[in-house]
Amino acid sequence: MRIASSPTVRIASGLLLTTLLGFVGYQVFRRRNPNAPEALLKHADEMAWLNNWIGAAPLYRSAEIQFTQQHLLSKALYARVSQIPARSESSTTFPQQIAVLRHDLTLPAAGDRETRLRILTILGMLEVNYDAGMARQTWAQVEQLALHRHHYLLATRAIGEQGIAAFLLGDIATAKKDVLKAWMIAKIDDPAAHIRYASMYGTGLVELGKYKEALGPLNEAIRVARKTPGVAYPTIAITSKIQALSGLGQYKAALALSASEMKRVSAYHLAGHLYDLHRVRAGVYQRMGNWDLAISDYQEGIQYAKQLSYWRGISETGGLLARAYLHQGALQPALTTINEAIDADKHIPDELYFVPRNLGIKADILARMGKVKESNDLYGKSADLLDALLSRVPTPMIERQLLNELSTVYAGYFASLRDQGRLADAFHVIERARGRIEAQALSHHDVIAPHAPSPAELHLSSLNVQLLDTDGSAARGRILDAIYSTEQQIGTDYKDIDTPPDPVPLNKLQQDLRPSELFVEYVLGEPESYALAVTRSAVHSYVLPPKPQLEEEAAQYRSELIKGSADWPLAQQLFDGLLGGIPEYKTKDDLILVPDGKLDLLPFAALVDSGRYVAVSHTVSVAPSGTVLGLLRHRNIDSTHSGPSYLGVAAWVSRPPPVTMIASIRRAISGPDRRELVALPESRNEVETIATDFAPPKTVLLGTQATETNFKRLPLDQYEVIHLALHGYADPEFPDRSALVFAPETPPIDDGLLQVREIRQLHLNADLVTLSACDTGVGPVGEEGVANIENAFIDAGAQSVVATLWQVDDAATAQLMIDFYRHLARGEAKADALREAQLDSLKSGQAPYFWAGFELDGEPSGSLFHRTSADYSLRSSTQ
Repeated sequence: MRIASSPTVRIASGLLLTTLLGFVGYQVFRRRNPNAPEALLKHADEMAWLNNWIGAAPLYRSAEIQFTQQHLLSKALYARVSQIPARSESSTTFPQQIAVLRHDLTLPAAGDRETRLRILTILGMLEVNYDAGMARQTWAQVEQLALHRHHYLLATRAIGEQGIAAFLLGDIATAKKDVLKAWMIAKIDDPAAHIRYASMYGTGLVELGKYKEALGPLNEAIRVARKTPGVAYPTIAITSKIQALSGLGQYKAALALSASEMKRVSAYHLAGHLYDLHRVRAGVYQRMGNWDLAISDYQEGIQYAKQLSYWRGISETGGLLARAYLHQGALQPALTTINEAIDADKHIPDELYFVPRNLGIKADILARMGKVKESNDLYGKSADLLDALLSRVPTPMIERQLLNELSTVYAGYFASLRDQGRLADAFHVIERARGRIEAQALSHHDVIAPHAPSPAELHLSSLNVQLLDTDGSAARGRILDAIYSTEQQIGTDYKDIDTPPDPVPLNKLQQDLRPSELFVEYVLGEPESYALAVTRSAVHSYVLPPKPQLEEEAAQYRSELIKGSADWPLAQQLFDGLLGGIPEYKTKDDLILVPDGKLDLLPFAALVDSGRYVAVSHTVSVAPSGTVLGLLRHRNIDSTHSGPSYLGVAAWVSRPPPVTMIASIRRAISGPDRRELVALPESRNEVETIATDFAPPKTVLLGTQATETNFKRLPLDQYEVIHLALHGYADPEFPDRSALVFAPETPPIDDGLLQVREIRQLHLNADLVTLSACDTGVGPVGEEGVANIENAFIDAGAQSVVATLWQVDDAATAQLMIDFYRHLARGEAKADALREAQLDSLKSGQAPYFWAGFELDGEPSGSLFHRTSADYSLRSSTQ
């Protein structure tokens, strides 16, 4: 009986065979006449395999002439079509070249399997730059024929190219899977493909605004190119690196790299590369505020794209140029340009990525021209298309990144509807983006069945342990690279179940609000920002200062607080800009805020109103969105206990190092490094003292027992209060790595890092989760919200989460937490209890650094202790 092996097995087993046969064949080739057509073809193929098509073209031309003279028509056709990539950017347009190749497939000479495979390969290369739907089909044919011909590495490349096409078609989950598969295999024995897919993956990260993360794969591509003789210049990686450097504010380096690359490419008259360079250099100038030079470069780039009938380039850069014109107030040129971009989209109807953005830009232009109905129609279509694009992303983090990249669609639509007085519709639009990920998680909060860790998950845990125990920067760098590669291999079924719920209607949100509550949703923008103020009885919208001003002031004030000082004039100025112009603030006591952008990291309680902190007069809580607040308020917390059940964890309780070694002990680490995990001596007293507020059942994990493994083994969905006094690690660049740090264990079953991606998979039923650790409310921010540990616990099912916005002092934290639970035990609502604990700290003379960094996210109302005459607190009854 014969057993057929899978394509994956055949690819893997064929890698070694390919390498050996390639070496033997090369030695035989060297003994032949180097000018014979077969030898020329062999040498050219070797160069082309390294993507050096320009260098291979003269050899293919000589081989074509000789094969034609010998009447070897299939080989002559093979050699002829192989010259096309070298001239694809400097002669005829993509449509003409594609038409020629499709005609070539009908020729009798194309009946030869190798020749047909070469035609399809080059056809796929051109179609990726023309129409992703066509390219995806062609590369699927290449994959099948390459497998049949035992060209396993080419088959792997075909999988990667299908992934690139999938990304352009909006199927990001498939894109990630296919490109990563090709990339991992290419690392073994295909340096040209290694360069290609590292470059493309880095480019995708740049598109999503992940500039620092993108430098990893981009530098990897450049590094491999430098050490591989004969390989083509890594133009894609270089171009994307320019964008990444610009995104990181390294303008001088970005412009220097642009100039060097422009000089090199101009010598070859490569229109496609020149298009890319003008586009990315324009982006650098734009970030620098030099709009005239940016517009000039965008215009040049579009001309090169038109020369090639490169529709995707016309669409992408046309949108960027239209925005630049808008910034200059040139409405008619902006409209003309965006119309050209939208017309280009029609030539590639299957590609979705730039369409919502372009429609949103045109809608903005029309709104400024006073064409309200047309603008509304386009905004609606744009938002619907963006929803369709978001439905096909593989992870919450990528969805958050994509929302951030294209969120101007929702924000622009909100502003337009707000200006029309349609506040309910404006609220509905912005809520389609705000808190979307948390709302999805709460709407599909099903129990995840226990499962054995995958090999990738086990390897990742091992790497994390190595990183904790490694000191040298070079060694840590290598481990971080391995962690990054392993993270990309961990799959998810996220989009199989998580579809966003409909946004809560504005009138329903009003009904859910209590008489004392004021709900404020911020929408930052230019030239104006907005605050939507909602109470039970009224809804009003207020104009605020522009986004750059508010974010700069917020960042400056936060920095002052972290340093232990307080800039009262700046605090008053921020109050005036964010709350002072809202009359409802004076009549309501309880604030529920939905921040935007960098306001997510601002402690509103520490703003100053006429000489006193906001916390003195108001409770302050935050929520990811009005929809999330509504879901939390209508969610049933199952409980089988007469009183709240408590879980307290304190891992780092041993004696601290001498005082001379560290001025104060803070609950944070600057990166996963075991040396920085100093003891938190007050955490034990904190957890144990708080435990006395609760009657059984309660669980306390201390010291060596407070491991990640022991924590995960507990019936976490049975605890109503979870208090974690741990070290916290916030990674703004790789937010899924942000973690709570548990005690090490021997042997290490888990790595001790409860990371964001793991927290989301927990099934909680907690009324309150308190993260008495540093930076748990910190993460990368955008219009769609902040990606952090705090929101991950909301995703996991917590009703409310208390978290921190900066590194916190151990002793002061312990005291504030003890006071917080003392007030809870007296029957106070959660937001009230936190405010009272903060006021206790303020009255004791402590600066805002010690108390303002604590915030409550989620449902602020409700008491943990429902019986006031005989509460469960053993501690509070004696105080």
